[in-house]
Amino acid sequence: MSDLVEGRNAVAEALSAGLPIERVLIAEGVKPDAAVERVRSLAAEHGVPVEQCPRRKLDAMSDRGAHQGVAALARPFAYADLDSVLRLTTGQPRSLIIALDHVTDPGNLGAVARSAEAVGAAALVIEERRSAQVTAAAFKASAGAVAHLPVARVSNLSRALARAKDAGYWVAGASEHAEQDAWASPLEGRIVLVMGAEGEGLSRLVRENCDFLVRLPVEGHVGSLNVAQAATVLMYEWVRRGLTP
Repeated sequence: MSDLVEGRNAVAEALSAGLPIERVLIAEGVKPDAAVERVRSLAAEHGVPVEQCPRRKLDAMSDRGAHQGVAALARPFAYADLDSVLRLTTGQPRSLIIALDHVTDPGNLGAVARSAEAVGAAALVIEERRSAQVTAAAFKASAGAVAHLPVARVSNLSRALARAKDAGYWVAGASEHAEQDAWASPLEGRIVLVMGAEGEGLSRLVRENCDFLVRLPVEGHVGSLNVAQAATVLMYEWVRRGLTP
């Protein structure tokens, strides 16, 4: 089943970001304005067909009733298989996998994916429930990185971490309560870096399945960084370790 993107600006942003749009739907009788014309122009630029349809059809398809007479159908995101990713990394002395523990903000998901792709991570792992999924918003926030980075979706993150350990990974959990800071932690080689939910941090079971916890030192008044910012710093510490003789 295709994913529905609703609203003039949302559809324009999805087209601009390169989301795999199958077709754009514009309700019959919609008056042309700058936003509608931008959608038409972007659709033509990307070779996406535009169809006129009865407004009642969009009303029936809409989850929020906020389509503004414009919607788009995007191909569902093709999630990777974690076990296939683990097999592909067999024998590699250095490999990085990022796992998100119930991170619910699609903007944060996209930002983490963008950094993960930039540092050459092998994959990003998310959970099927109570977690942000790869939607138009996440795709846009990733600047298209999710089109190049395997994103695996798992039903149970703790079990997924156990499978990664069996494949030779060490699991590092990011926590502001960790005793070791990033500079003293063994963030090198084959690492799964687990980032916790906004505000709540790592869940208990996930934390217990980590081999070690790591924190970033904070000297200001704010207790911690945004999850995407913290993930980026820790990813680049892993990169730095690989560059050090």
